[in-house]
Amino acid sequence: MKSTRTLGACVAIAAAALALAGCGAGEPAATPSASSDAATVPAPETNAQMKAEGAPGLSATTYYYFEAMTYAQQTGQTDDMLAVTDDCAQCTKTAQAIAKVYADGGKIEGGQPKPQDVAAVGEVNKQGELSAVVPFMQDAEKILDKDGKVVDETEWDNDGTTYTVSGRYAEGSWKITALKETPAAQVPEGE
Repeated sequence: MKSTRTLGACVAIAAAALALAGCGAGEPAATPSASSDAATVPAPETNAQMKAEGAPGLSATTYYYFEAMTYAQQTGQTDDMLAVTDDCAQCTKTAQAIAKVYADGGKIEGGQPKPQDVAAVGEVNKQGELSAVVPFMQDAEKILDKDGKVVDETEWDNDGTTYTVSGRYAEGSWKITALKETPAAQVPEGE
């Protein structure tokens, strides 16, 4: 099945596809079987900027989240991407979908997320919350079953999409609390 879809629409695991729709938000991701790629793919590294208050910290945490998603897609290991989230339903669904592919013996080729920017909207509120607009692209991807058969395929979309990420700063670090595809969202002026 070929189509042009972005992260929000393409990641469906009904047919072992990587999806943002699926399991309940409060459930932990399935523990995937060990991938032979895990030993050769470098794990994402945190950085000091992720602890910064304000837009720079949310931006660094958002980029890290997508790096961790890339790692998860290549290895089936979702702990790093979930470590920077807190009650983010979409984040949990994505992690569960990735883990399920690997737990079923499958594999994901490509599909790496490519955030183009993370542009804060407004200022951090009294609860430590901030949102940002993220223009977004995603590589073409193939979902393979345990026999190596392609069960889903997504082509590169030249137009990409936009996501809105929300986060909360508490106890010296940012946690992503929501990630939603918002194609009509615009990067704030001055960014």
